[in-house]
Amino acid sequence: MQRIEELYNKYLTNTINELEKQELFDLIQQADDNRLGKLADQYLQKSEPENLDHLEADTHRILQHIKQRIAGREENPKMPARIFPLWQWMTIAASMLIIGFAGYYVYNSSTISVSTQLTSIYSDDVAPGGNKATITLSDGTVIELDEDRDGVVAYGDKLAYTDGEKVMITPTVVQHATLATPRGGRYQLTLPDGSKVWLNAASSITYPTRFEGRQRTVKLQGEAFFDIAEDKTKPFIVESNEQQITVTGTTFNVEAYGDQQTTNTTLVSGSVVINSNDGHRMVLRPGQKAILQGDSFKTEQADIHAVTGWVQGEFVFHYSTLADILPQLERWYDIEVEITSIPQEEFYAEISRNMPLSAVLKAIEETSNLRFEIKERRLLLKKR
Repeated sequence: MQRIEELYNKYLTNTINELEKQELFDLIQQADDNRLGKLADQYLQKSEPENLDHLEADTHRILQHIKQRIAGREENPKMPARIFPLWQWMTIAASMLIIGFAGYYVYNSSTISVSTQLTSIYSDDVAPGGNKATITLSDGTVIELDEDRDGVVAYGDKLAYTDGEKVMITPTVVQHATLATPRGGRYQLTLPDGSKVWLNAASSITYPTRFEGRQRTVKLQGEAFFDIAEDKTKPFIVESNEQQITVTGTTFNVEAYGDQQTTNTTLVSGSVVINSNDGHRMVLRPGQKAILQGDSFKTEQADIHAVTGWVQGEFVFHYSTLADILPQLERWYDIEVEITSIPQEEFYAEISRNMPLSAVLKAIEETSNLRFEIKERRLLLKKR
């Protein structure tokens, strides 16, 4: 909340730049109503700001709505009345405006995005990834999915976006399909059984157009978060790298990139059984992570927020090393990291994935002696 308070104060005092404003809206989208309520209450206790002219135009329509609500109290005397000075009503209106239009601002204000992502203190800058994916059918058909939508639903012989618009009718000869995201892409998939899958950048999942037989089997490359529809009579199996995960109904994250030395499975709820191709078996409890390296498993307690932050649109670096961080940046920003010797320092930060690359680098630099440089889509590291 400290960062939201800092940025919100800048918004009210008109000292916020466009990049910080976008960050504020991202943070507000991720905050719960209780925290936002406390934030509003804090500012109702403050003294009047020196200048509110910059809020007047933005909040005019909401102020009109508030005035109508006040007038409505005269017709309904049972409604509780709270009387505030006009500037406080404007503050409330400003917070309403932020909360109500945050999503619209972040996703539709393309002018701001472009202007803040072209240059930075690191020379160049790189825009964040977004909704990008393709569906490839077993008959060879390739469908480029809409970047203005974030997910698709597969059911029967149909494929539609999550808002109901049809993508296509699947030919009866098609037996399976592959949803794939490029570097800098993400997408959601609802499987024919109702299970939901969030696919991270540079990942793919192959699934049958109909779950038939005694099992529901999919194949994963890369990273995905699963929320499996419960069916005790038909186990759900995820095949990835050198392992198979078996569940009946649960939520878990699998990180199985081919260029990594380990395959990581983190259980959020329910239970999973993991079998390696070499015959080893592991049963996970909620909050545990299974790490498969070579032909052996080990388990450890997981930082669930850090593991699943990407699903919520965050980079969550909790005592993460650059060796952990850089591959994430490579995949999400579609960049090449040209760093020959990676320092062993650890970093602690939580940053919106909707921010340009420079914002992430700045957060890392603030707690280290490192200095980065961006040249086109290449990331370089220099000592200060």
